[in-house]
Amino acid sequence: MVDQIQNRISEISEKVSLLVQGISALKSENQNLENALLKKEQELNDLRERHKSELSTTIATTKQNVTESSSRDLKIKNQEIDALVREIEICIDELKK
Repeated sequence: MVDQIQNRISEISEKVSLLVQGISALKSENQNLENALLKKEQELNDLRERHKSELSTTIATTKQNVTESSSRDLKIKNQEIDALVREIEICIDELKK
């Protein structure tokens, strides 16, 4: 009877040892996964910041280009208006003669 109890205790001890090893391996795997997750979160944050910065730069450049283009267009239109006014003045002078 004592031998049976000893054998049963041995079996239970072996199973507990295997369970402890399994839990230890799972804890280690869990820690590795948590570290990988933290790394990926940091990469995502870095990408988000870089993308945000690139978008801000693109928006600023586009606004500047639009402003410069509008200024150029306005300048050209003003020059055309000035030329037409001069032509009209010349025509009026010719009519007066």
